[in-house]
Amino acid sequence: MKSLPSILKSYWGYENFRPQQLAVIESVLAKKDTLTLLPTGAGKSLCFQVPTIFENGICLVISPLIALMQDQVKDLQSKNIPAIALGGQLSEEAQDEIIKAAIRGKYKFIYCSPEKLAQKSFQESITQIKFTLFAIDEAHCISQWGYDFRPSYRKLHVLKELFPHIPILAMTASAIPTVQQDIMKQLDFKQSNIITDSFLRSNLKYSIQKVPVKIHSLRTILNTLNGNAIVYCNTRSNVTQLTQLLKAYGYKVGEYHAGMTMEGRKQVQSNWMQDETPIVVCTSAFGMGINKGNVRAVIHYDIPGSIEQYYQEAGRAGRDGTFAEAILLYQQNDWDYWIELQEKKYPSIDVIKKIFQDLANFVQLPVGMGEKQQFPFDFENFCVIFKWDKIIARNAFSWIQQEGHIRFSEAAFTPSMVQVLGDRESIESFQQLQPSAGVVLQTILRTYGGILDSPHFINEKLLAELLQRDIPFVIENLKSLSLHGMISFDQKQNQPVVQFLWNRSAASFMKLDLDHYQLMKKAFIERIKQFIGYLQSNPLVCRSIYLAKYFGEKDAKPCGICDICSSTKD
Repeated sequence: MKSLPSILKSYWGYENFRPQQLAVIESVLAKKDTLTLLPTGAGKSLCFQVPTIFENGICLVISPLIALMQDQVKDLQSKNIPAIALGGQLSEEAQDEIIKAAIRGKYKFIYCSPEKLAQKSFQESITQIKFTLFAIDEAHCISQWGYDFRPSYRKLHVLKELFPHIPILAMTASAIPTVQQDIMKQLDFKQSNIITDSFLRSNLKYSIQKVPVKIHSLRTILNTLNGNAIVYCNTRSNVTQLTQLLKAYGYKVGEYHAGMTMEGRKQVQSNWMQDETPIVVCTSAFGMGINKGNVRAVIHYDIPGSIEQYYQEAGRAGRDGTFAEAILLYQQNDWDYWIELQEKKYPSIDVIKKIFQDLANFVQLPVGMGEKQQFPFDFENFCVIFKWDKIIARNAFSWIQQEGHIRFSEAAFTPSMVQVLGDRESIESFQQLQPSAGVVLQTILRTYGGILDSPHFINEKLLAELLQRDIPFVIENLKSLSLHGMISFDQKQNQPVVQFLWNRSAASFMKLDLDHYQLMKKAFIERIKQFIGYLQSNPLVCRSIYLAKYFGEKDAKPCGICDICSSTKD
């Protein structure tokens, strides 16, 4: 049998394991449930890949991102390690064949999403596979106390029910002590077992800059850059606008967000990885699982939602061990908007109940009816009719869904997106040749200000009402406009629906776990306070020490290079 160092050398070309990698590997080989907290770029994937190759069995890897699964599968296959990802792109017949092959021992690694594992049919199909390890990536998503909770992750305890003797390796780069304990509890760990490494990065300079004009500061940073950079924005629209602005200034920039096609995203990532495009402007959809050493700067152009998100994204800089910077830029209006946004995350119970009542009225569902019924649901139109702030309504619906009252289709909150590509002259010429589509285009221009400069979400029903036509007429002409190159049209994939899981009750009698809600809200407010303390340098403490203490690390030493340390030097 090969030794662990020989596996590391022959497949990955490394001479030695990184700090704590070997400790994690030895823990899972000893059949211990293990929670590992290693910084971004610390090589968490080797912690389950090496022991699986060492043993005679199969590892089931649960990952939240299809693209990340596919990248890891491709990398393993390039090393002649049999691996496969089970996703929605496979037919039932193809999946059945893969399961049969896995039972015969064909694969060493099977990747799937938490949603796939939650399916009863899938659970039944894998019971005959000889697993030796379960690896759960982004394990902080399991905890409702975490910053990125996903309900599908909450069902992963089924692994212990189906395979009580197979060890679980839960991996994350960011989990505070409360979240760490909740992860182990939810996964039914036999005993507490946490392996972590220092959260400090001696080569990474953290800094927060409140500036008059962000674009000027960003250009100054990029002009002195000797390597690659990632610039994070919070919304697709901000990504597109900033990308266009930087291109106008002459920078080689790639644009990346979840609203782009898979092929488009792959091309941007490939160009960046090969240093053809040194700068990527993106949402948080970019960067997870990417191992690139020469990222000299990660710049947050918008304020992220939490310390965890910020730390994870900032940690993508300087993985080669040489000096790199993590810079957060903000203006006063950004700060004001961010505070307002946080205040909308947890609507009051009265607001949640009122939104539920309005939803029932919107689909015309009487009290005492509706169990398992589905209704078409236009979120944009709902907010217009009942005059709800979209962020408040979205967060209220998220909680109502978590409480098990309703279920939304994936398309429910993803409207179609349009950007006008033609200039004024070409638009006028087009209208003369295609008057029907031209009228639709003019209505879009009048309704959505700024759509000539950046993509906008549109509401086909609203456009139909303004035109006094039906929705098929609007969609047909939007497709025509796209075909003629006048607009880019990213159409929502299917009809959004809402399903009521129980007969509708009156809002006043709506069953909600109020104690749990208040606990969640309290934890959220505490996380926000901690982040405000970090952003505002209050108290005045080294950035690295502040981050390390937040994640539970003790005895952290000043980094000596962050903006706080630099400002307090004699």
